[in-house]
Amino acid sequence: MTISMPPAPGVPARHIAFIADGNRRWAAARGVSTASGFRHGALAVRQALDHCRELGLEAASVFLMSSRNFLRSIEEIAVLVGVIAELLHDVADESTGPVRVLHNGALRGHATPQLLEAIEYAEATTVQRDGMAVCLGVGYDGHDEIRRAAHQAATCPEYDPAVKLPIERYLTTAGLPDPDLIIRTSGERRLSGFLLWQSCDATLHFDDRWWPDYDRSALAEALAVHTSQRRTFGR
Repeated sequence: MTISMPPAPGVPARHIAFIADGNRRWAAARGVSTASGFRHGALAVRQALDHCRELGLEAASVFLMSSRNFLRSIEEIAVLVGVIAELLHDVADESTGPVRVLHNGALRGHATPQLLEAIEYAEATTVQRDGMAVCLGVGYDGHDEIRRAAHQAATCPEYDPAVKLPIERYLTTAGLPDPDLIIRTSGERRLSGFLLWQSCDATLHFDDRWWPDYDRSALAEALAVHTSQRRTFGR
């Protein structure tokens, strides 16, 4: 069951989520290939996860690719999927806690054997670790996640119609705290379907930097804004 409660005193957050946007624009502005933008973006993901571990977070999530990204050109998808597959191996090798890949059914119809192998490797090799959990959105769609979770909750044998529908139990992030802070780069001001259910009480921080430029100082700025917010959780 997902537990939603404020972080302990002195801890800025329990879970931070990133929407890693702007890799292609970063590449175009520098006159380099889109593949180079994706690779620099992958390095920024690893650095952001390192920063989160240093902060002592329980979980960190990164939105790498939505299900709608599969509508891009075949050539670009091949490059992006290849970079993500390599990233999954690197993240698994570096992670102190379990790695989860958040996705929906669309992924199985589009993923290459290389990506499927990388997902299996990342999840299987880290499942017994007890450090910071890492969630990576690959072929993910928040609407689809909620539909699936609601269906599973309503049809589970132990469901009691007289009590609240236990949707949280069937989310891809089940068992983890909801994000306290969601950060999106590249100047876009929207969630694009990422963790829609889980973002209910999150601070939303929008940064004009492109994702490959996101660094420790940028995260510190976002945390400063987050800690300045008065969060009462309706009480």
